[in-house]
Amino acid sequence: MLEFFRIWTGVLGALIALQFFLAGYGAIATGDTAEAFELHIMNGRLIGAVSLLGILFAVLARSGSKLVGLAAAVFGLVALQSVIALVSVGGTVPGQILFGLHAVNAVFIMSVAGRADKTAKRLLEDRRISAGDASPEAATA
Repeated sequence: MLEFFRIWTGVLGALIALQFFLAGYGAIATGDTAEAFELHIMNGRLIGAVSLLGILFAVLARSGSKLVGLAAAVFGLVALQSVIALVSVGGTVPGQILFGLHAVNAVFIMSVAGRADKTAKRLLEDRRISAGDASPEAATA
């Protein structure tokens, strides 16, 4: 199940990369702003669902509290994205400053998701070594 979790975090990482592209696409698109960011918003909802399921998969993998906490942190940061988008008032300086935190938080999401993937990889390697499935040379690579 831990291997599945790693695949799941890979999917999450791809969705996050796509989200950055869609944000740029929405920012330079012509026409209605809401329509320009429609794909960005839909993908954000998908990221929310994927990150929520990531918590479940981390628990099912019996990965320990650190990985479950990282998975939960990703979901919490994704939820914070929606809050930031909802409370920032467009066209006002405070609203624009607050909305700038949306981009900063996105970097945090990407970072924590990457950390979860690295933690899962390390746990997998530790489990393989303890089970005798990997040679010491493979464990240090």
